Amino acid sequence: MLCRNICWYETSKEYFRACRVESWSGWMFIFGLGSILFDLPPFQRVIMFFLAFSLATSSIYVLNQYFDREADRENEVKFDLPVASGRITAGRALIFSILLVMICFILVLMADTRLSPLFLAYLGLWTIYSAPPLRLKTVPIVDFAVSGLGAGFLPFLIGLDASSQLSANVSSIVFSAIPLMLFQSGGHIIQAVGDYEADRKTGVQTFVVRYGKKKAVAVAGIMFLAAALLPFMYLALGLLSLGHLLLSFILLPLSIPVGTHYVDLFRDPSTRNVIQLHKIARKHGTIALAIIWTYILLTKITGF
Repeated sequence: MLCRNICWYETSKEYFRACRVESWSGWMFIFGLGSILFDLPPFQRVIMFFLAFSLATSSIYVLNQYFDREADRENEVKFDLPVASGRITAGRALIFSILLVMICFILVLMADTRLSPLFLAYLGLWTIYSAPPLRLKTVPIVDFAVSGLGAGFLPFLIGLDASSQLSANVSSIVFSAIPLMLFQSGGHIIQAVGDYEADRKTGVQTFVVRYGKKKAVAVAGIMFLAAALLPFMYLALGLLSLGHLLLSFILLPLSIPVGTHYVDLFRDPSTRNVIQLHKIARKHGTIALAIIWTYILLTKITGF
């Protein structure tokens, strides 16, 4: 009995690892940002959709591993993922992904069927990103544009609709989503720089493979810089109050170590430097996200 319990525990750990929650924590923040940006939402409703969103995103990552398993085996970072390593068979990974989608839609239908189209769009976009015949990840420029839309814009919209705020001013929604999309597109490019050797070896024609690592890192840097400067442009256009810019200056010290590692990556766009940038970005990014969340909640509670 003890042996059986241990085996079940180890198997469960592999399926949880296949969900790769640590890789989409930023998507959860964007969902949460959408749910509180314009008003404080009903708690129970948002929690239900948060769980549905988490299941949908987990299924996306499992499905991606299913279709990318051959390329992942050639990747010095991803070769040990559960599907690529064979600890979870391809067939079981596909079934697991489908099961996650089914549970996701059960929750959506229980909470509010009107959100079904958004979840379908979210899952559909990421499916054609990974799956043939379209396999959009192999179409340069489209690959990172899909990431901006699928990891930035759609999670934000789902968060808005989960808290019944999708009726907010359209321009406000678009202006809020643009920096998120730029950050996600830039992050996708940096990830693809780390995957360059494996993608090139297996014939996956990403933006980075087509145009080279150096140019790709430069494009990602321009996206990050544009996203960081947008609040100042919004201020100049009268779309943002001066008081809210305080947040940018609070976050500035956290961005310095990330910027330093980005410069290292630009000088030497190696997988090792991509890993280092991811580590420092995750460490300081988590603190930054916590500060942003706290700031937004305080402004909603105090009416600032």
